[in-house]
Amino acid sequence: MDSSPLQAAGPPPSYPPQPAASGPPPNPVTSYDPLSTTNGSPYNSWITSTRKDVKSNDKILNQDPQALQQFLLTHASGRPTVLIVCKGTHEVEGTDSDGAKTTTIVTDFHFTVDVSSALLAPDAYGAPVWVVADEEPAKRGRYWRQIDYDPNPPQTPANLEARSLSLRRRSATPLEKKQGLEDVQRRRAMGLPPWACITAQTPDLTGARLLSPNDRRRFENAAFSTIEDFSDSDLEPPSITLADWTEEYCANWSPLKEFRFLRTVYGWDFRDVQRKIASSLAPCHSGDAKKEEVTVIVKGTKVIVQSGSPLWWLYGLGWLRWFLYLTLIYPLILWPIKRYILGRCWKVAGSSFAFVRYEHLRDSRPGETVAQFVARVPYAPPVQNLKATSRGISAIVGQHFTDWYFANAQTFCSAASGKNKTGTGQRTTIVI
Repeated sequence: MDSSPLQAAGPPPSYPPQPAASGPPPNPVTSYDPLSTTNGSPYNSWITSTRKDVKSNDKILNQDPQALQQFLLTHASGRPTVLIVCKGTHEVEGTDSDGAKTTTIVTDFHFTVDVSSALLAPDAYGAPVWVVADEEPAKRGRYWRQIDYDPNPPQTPANLEARSLSLRRRSATPLEKKQGLEDVQRRRAMGLPPWACITAQTPDLTGARLLSPNDRRRFENAAFSTIEDFSDSDLEPPSITLADWTEEYCANWSPLKEFRFLRTVYGWDFRDVQRKIASSLAPCHSGDAKKEEVTVIVKGTKVIVQSGSPLWWLYGLGWLRWFLYLTLIYPLILWPIKRYILGRCWKVAGSSFAFVRYEHLRDSRPGETVAQFVARVPYAPPVQNLKATSRGISAIVGQHFTDWYFANAQTFCSAASGKNKTGTGQRTTIVI
């Protein structure tokens, strides 16, 4: 295991939107509009053709930590694109010229639905920005996962404040990597954000920490999940901030270094989405051995900053990579060089967008129950959309997938039935 010292120093709602807690926006580093997406930065960047990611190899971003932080925060509020791809097929048996039996797969429908509009748009404060927790196995300057740890756990408030100054870094053990991956999968299955604790009883050392104090207050007790065994209260600040990570990146000399900022979505269980849509599309076509396939694809999830080294072209060109794979040059020579010698990767921060979550109601009072709030406030949201928290009352904003699909199921069925009638089976794109 390697060990090194680490030096460390932010759909329409069901109730009229409430302003967040007073104070400056959580991303004060940039003077640019926080809602800017692809063209809101003065630095050179482009959008990749396949994954729709934002990418840049601007020299300034690799040398100036503050410029890099500004660039990442500017693009943090660019919402990803969420696509649902639906395909229905059936089998037709026949015979060939020799009389042998053949089976042909016929495509009945194949269409894509863009559901990005169901994501809650960032408000005036921008999307919540997070960084990984110290114990979360993550790429912290290497292409393998590492964790940061304190060799002398804090026992006093003074030690707690100085904790970030004494952090050490080491490779994550196989058990730690396995546990971290399982935690990520469980959060996704529960529709939880990266900063939520996946069990209500046990403190969760993995996951992420919200960067801004305002965000930690706004998103406390804000996650919604059909599974109640989770906690997103008492959100802790990160030991290492985004500014610290950008300083570490810019100070590195490697010609093959990259910083990957993730834009994630939460609030819907995509396995449940696929299952419910597939079952609803089954009556829309017929035939022997019919099959429905539903896939959720999220694009535009990364903001990637790379060094300007020409070596990246050697690793980035798809046709060249396939040639190097076939000649065994890439797996035997180029890949080990990138992973163990010249390559450096930081995958330690991101922003998140919700399909559904709770929003604190400013006209509620601490200690107030839902019944008291409904009796006191006229035009209150439905009781089933409210919950009591330590700050007062919160209401659901956005839509559960069940409610959203109930309102849009006819669009899916019409697209599937339309392809049945024409028999073309060609793929179309529908924006909801």
